[in-house]
Amino acid sequence: MEFSDMGLSEKTLLALAKINYVEPTEVQERVIPEIISGRNLVVRSHTGTGKTAAFGIGIVERITAGKSKKALILTPTRELAVQVCKEIRAIGQMHQLRVHVVYGGASINVQLDELHGGVDILVATPGRLIDLTQRGAVRIGEFDIAILDEADQMLDMGFIDDVTSILDQLPAQRLTLLLSATLQESIMSIAHKYVKAPLTIEIGEVEAAETIKQEHMETTDREKFPRLLEVLRSHADMKTLIFRETKMGASRLQERLWQRGVRAGVLQGDMTQAMRNRTIADFKEGRIKILVATNVAARGLHVDNLGLIVNYDKAQSEEIHLHRIGRTGRMGQEGKAINFIQRKETLDERMSADHPDFAWMKQGGTSAFSSERPHRRGPPRHGQHHGGRPSHGGQGARPHEGSARYGTGHSGRISHSGAQGGAPEGRSHESGAHNHGERGGEHRRRRPRY
Repeated sequence: MEFSDMGLSEKTLLALAKINYVEPTEVQERVIPEIISGRNLVVRSHTGTGKTAAFGIGIVERITAGKSKKALILTPTRELAVQVCKEIRAIGQMHQLRVHVVYGGASINVQLDELHGGVDILVATPGRLIDLTQRGAVRIGEFDIAILDEADQMLDMGFIDDVTSILDQLPAQRLTLLLSATLQESIMSIAHKYVKAPLTIEIGEVEAAETIKQEHMETTDREKFPRLLEVLRSHADMKTLIFRETKMGASRLQERLWQRGVRAGVLQGDMTQAMRNRTIADFKEGRIKILVATNVAARGLHVDNLGLIVNYDKAQSEEIHLHRIGRTGRMGQEGKAINFIQRKETLDERMSADHPDFAWMKQGGTSAFSSERPHRRGPPRHGQHHGGRPSHGGQGARPHEGSARYGTGHSGRISHSGAQGGAPEGRSHESGAHNHGERGGEHRRRRPRY
């Protein structure tokens, strides 16, 4: 089947041809006719199957045919909201539809100006939508199509109260669509209350796509970074996304990569929206081929030809893991994921002479310590964006990433900047603290605390 066989309008078919959409995916083939006919839906399908185009084509057809007036699409993250808006604008480009996106972290005045001219399809994150509603810029009761995209993530991120507040303001007579990668109990509870007599469509098994090859790599904490460098060298031709669990961890890992001459960007929640947009653009357009990110990138980040996912830190749940690796292997393309599996050091490894924790015992340091320790290539300037150069989005001093690994002996010390872990590697504290065994006998050394 092709889109031309689905009874779509000529203008929509022309727009789909311009963006090279010819054959519908399974979720598109099953969902689009149901939306056009006005059926409420609950859809389970993992990422990368074409869900956005499925509901996008359906609502464009309904609105332009006069079957519905306005559509509201709720998404959990800014990145996903922007991506959804971009795709729907492309689908509806021949219809002159007013498609807008609103989300937190951007100028609300700009968004107010855009909404002043009216809207046919609005893509929004819950918090910003409520803010605009309270200002009188959006009347939720005017939308007769409501779509909850990535509903499981929306609830996982704590948006349940905001989402239900918004749904309570919608008109009783409406078309409602709920899309999720999983249909856990909390999702079905929302569906039972807010989606009237839905048709449930499930696409594929609740597991990783067959196009994604997964590898597992056992490593101790101190081996992780050298192993990561090996992985990056062996996949140098691949666009790579590396996941860390925390914002601080993502920024620190990006800095360590730069210190080793590896150009990498970072994407984490403390960055301004402008910085996030520039980083994503650099990654998509190939100015940087490696991106270190928190789970903020696990949803809504679509990058063509993303060949490799590295789970440097294990995901907190199976659902998050599936969304992470779902950034690759999309739309039938092959992808690869490497998962670091943490293991404890053996006693022999722990007591080995070249262990970094014992560097203080070596006069002038050890070769193992020197090889493990990153070499600074000029300190990054905080807040500066320059082709992926470390930029911490307003964070304070950079703490150690597990300072015991470097034999500091005082991992809990507070530096003058207020950040835990002390000064950056290779620099002493202003108070005259030790330089971690680098200068021979210049300073009195302390044993590390275990």
